[in-house]
Amino acid sequence: MKLQALGPADFLKMPWKNGQGVTTELAVARRPGEDGFDWRISTATVAVPGPFSVFAGIDRSLAIVRGGTLTLNVEGRPDVTLTTRTAPYAFGGELAVSSTPALEADGVPIDDFNVMTRRDGWQHTLTQHRLDGDALTWALPVTADALAFLYCAHGQVHVTFHDGRTVSVCAGHALRLDEMNATEAFDATHVCELRAGAPSTDVFLTTLARR
Repeated sequence: MKLQALGPADFLKMPWKNGQGVTTELAVARRPGEDGFDWRISTATVAVPGPFSVFAGIDRSLAIVRGGTLTLNVEGRPDVTLTTRTAPYAFGGELAVSSTPALEADGVPIDDFNVMTRRDGWQHTLTQHRLDGDALTWALPVTADALAFLYCAHGQVHVTFHDGRTVSVCAGHALRLDEMNATEAFDATHVCELRAGAPSTDVFLTTLARR
């Protein structure tokens, strides 16, 4: 498999599609067209109430990294309040969504974590974990063109692979894994272990695969 360590110098900041905030693009599969991607992994800042951008045909998952709580009003659904300890929230990008942040500190925006995939070609998973003394086993995808992505939000995480290699990822950095061998049966080569390298280590784990 191919491992790629990523840090702030590799990420791209851009305004929201609706101009109401700023997104930091961590990884993306670009395509022509208005929305410009087949999939995208990003973080974003939210400081004031307002609408989300509309992304027709896109499946979205959103989670809170730091900074407070975020209440979402999603078209056709009950309101939901997200915190750093709630599970990622999934919704369709074409739905009308507005958010109301409750900031932990005045003037310091909420950071959130977003995964978006074009529904007719891709699917994704997103989980968030606080690591402590026990190792967390992470199963990697093995289908054609699949990839996995780890983002360290706080602390430091040590990622150990079946061959003994260990990669350390610190806060604000990421690890992208591509070219998993889809011709082999699922076995230990497609599992890695995550261990905290610092107190209060929080990670976001994403997999993306073609439908």
